[in-house]
Amino acid sequence: MGTVHAHHSDLVYLRQLVGAGFDGIASARHELHGRVFTAASRTAVWTPPAIGAAVGMLSTRLMGKRRSMVMGGLIGGVVGLGAVAAWASRRFTGVAAHRATRLVNAVRDARWLEKNPINYA
Repeated sequence: MGTVHAHHSDLVYLRQLVGAGFDGIASARHELHGRVFTAASRTAVWTPPAIGAAVGMLSTRLMGKRRSMVMGGLIGGVVGLGAVAAWASRRFTGVAAHRATRLVNAVRDARWLEKNPINYA
């Protein structure tokens, strides 16, 4: 019976940790008025994917895999687009990570105190 209670307790703790993480993200969205991405010029958005596609195509061509050039270009373009998204959301990501970490740590501290009560007497 103790194992079932411990398992349930672990699930509750996991739910609290996940909830704290989501609360941190929601708090960051509220602080930044819902803006996840910063505005960028059109050339700044398309330059990294274009460079990634060119590098991907060139690298597959230099490796002698002529038939894979399109796939190399596609993969390079996706990597470049991911880099743009990461760069454009860096402010939100920083705020969200800070808030989520703080809230998750509060849940962890409460769990530790629950399992290790301090006797002041």
